Amino acid sequence: MKRFLLSAIAIIAMTLCSFAQSIVCTDNACTPITDQTFSNTSVPYYCPQSLTFEQGQAVDVCITIMCPETTNVTVYSFPATAQIQSLTITGLSNLPEGLSYCVSRVDMDPTTNVYATIHITGTAPSANEDYDLELSGIFTGTASAMGSDFPLNNQSVTFATGIVLTIGEGQSQPSEIVCDEPCPAVTNQPMSQTTIPYYAPEELTYNVNEAVDVCITIQCPANTNVEYMGMQAAATITSMTITGFSNLPEGLSYCVSRVDMDPTTNNFATLHLTGTPTTAGEYNLNLSCNVTGTANVFGSDMPLNNQAITFPTGIVVTIEEETSNPVVANFTSNPEATQLLGGSAIYITAGETITYTNTSENATSIAWTFEGGNPASSTENTVTVTYATAGNYTTTLTAYGANNEQNTKTVGVNVSAAPTPVFNVDFTADVTTIETGETVHFTNNTTVTLNDEPYTSTIYYRWIFGAINGATSTDVNPSYTYESAGLYSVTLAASDEEINTLDIFGGWFPIQTKEDYIIVTDPVSVDENAISEISVYPNPTSSVINIAAEGMQNITIIDMTGRVVMSKDVNSNFETISTEGFAKANYMVRIATTDGVVVKNIVVE
Repeated sequence: MKRFLLSAIAIIAMTLCSFAQSIVCTDNACTPITDQTFSNTSVPYYCPQSLTFEQGQAVDVCITIMCPETTNVTVYSFPATAQIQSLTITGLSNLPEGLSYCVSRVDMDPTTNVYATIHITGTAPSANEDYDLELSGIFTGTASAMGSDFPLNNQSVTFATGIVLTIGEGQSQPSEIVCDEPCPAVTNQPMSQTTIPYYAPEELTYNVNEAVDVCITIQCPANTNVEYMGMQAAATITSMTITGFSNLPEGLSYCVSRVDMDPTTNNFATLHLTGTPTTAGEYNLNLSCNVTGTANVFGSDMPLNNQAITFPTGIVVTIEEETSNPVVANFTSNPEATQLLGGSAIYITAGETITYTNTSENATSIAWTFEGGNPASSTENTVTVTYATAGNYTTTLTAYGANNEQNTKTVGVNVSAAPTPVFNVDFTADVTTIETGETVHFTNNTTVTLNDEPYTSTIYYRWIFGAINGATSTDVNPSYTYESAGLYSVTLAASDEEINTLDIFGGWFPIQTKEDYIIVTDPVSVDENAISEISVYPNPTSSVINIAAEGMQNITIIDMTGRVVMSKDVNSNFETISTEGFAKANYMVRIATTDGVVVKNIVVE
């Protein structure tokens, strides 16, 4: 029977909950309180202050719990009571989102009245709700079932603590309330006799959309009422930390020049209200604080540590309706718009800018839209906009006034394409027929104009010399040495952008290519007797030339600009070349034979 029950113990049904992996406190913010009356819930606890917070309020509270002596378990579907010998706290669940916790002692023993302190911190969520907190743990002890005691070792359990954390109505406050440049506090004026004594230097009445900039001096109160353990109690304040200011008119914001105050030294803080109210009404302002002091409960003083409270200050801000003038959207531009039939437009060239200046009347805010421009929108009063692409666009200004009134103005923007420079790419060489190892000097004759005027921007060049090694140059007037015999074309590209060699062949840049422009031959020893026997006739000629030479291999005719007019490989001692179609001019005839190379001059009439 015992073996059977022991097996049943192994499947005790417990309620598990998720909790943070690291729950042990690393600070000393909370000290356990052991001399107070604890609750009579399943987990006895003592809260040193009320667990009621406003939405968005900063939470920093310590709860002292006592190790319980018993808990309920289920053994083989039968309820049973377990005696706790030791308890390790492993988690606290059902906390509102935005709050976290840590535990200053995780191993407890009920026989020695061991206490643990749970430290809850964070920001109360924006939800009005009660949260019943649950405590997760692992305990060791014995379970009584069917008249027998059975050992329990490292059993998971979840306690309904009876601790209720309440989030009430409230208003989220800015995370930063301390003034960067506060106005001075006024300490020598008669203070009001409200809950928070205060002094305002002027009547707190304004119109809708009227600019507000006012300083209010507040004094730390010596006492107040607090909620303590669910009861109202009178509290004596020893120090107060301001944490927020609520119920301000929409459009106003605040900062406080002192957040820590002490009533024993008549400390004052200055509340600085600024902004533009947008809604009419009377606003009774409330001050959120954390106070330290004592609360009188049933004739005894109970300590208050960082107690969160809200004071009705007695400060009333009145916002009255405004009789507003109509809002009119208007602006100027540089360059100015040109008036045309049916409207107006601004005329610029792509790449140029327009500066717009807001001149709207009775506007509380504005919004620009720049179609086709950079930036595309703005809320600034003066904006400079660049238009990079040609096209017809619009610029619109919307001006907003009181009571959601708005008005717009639109102008057309005509952006024409930017003119492009005209390139006339040309070059010459100081010599076009050379032997291997000789150098050719090139002269760049390129001209560039813009709107028929000389183009003054930087021009980039890229030469391709047509050599086997693909040599190039970016010099304006380069020189190049040819190391191998052959016919070489030369290309020059020009642009107002930097040029890559491969881009030249994509047709993206103006170029000039002279085919077979440079003739490079190997040096050959020449038999002078053989040369004297070479004949070129008739000279001058109008139709043909006859060439007679022993062992001819190649005939090339070149004009005086270096352009190859004709080139022909032969294997004979006599050739007739037609000159029909040749321009009337002087030519060079290059004759390569087995004995060497000879150049003859001829005239075509």
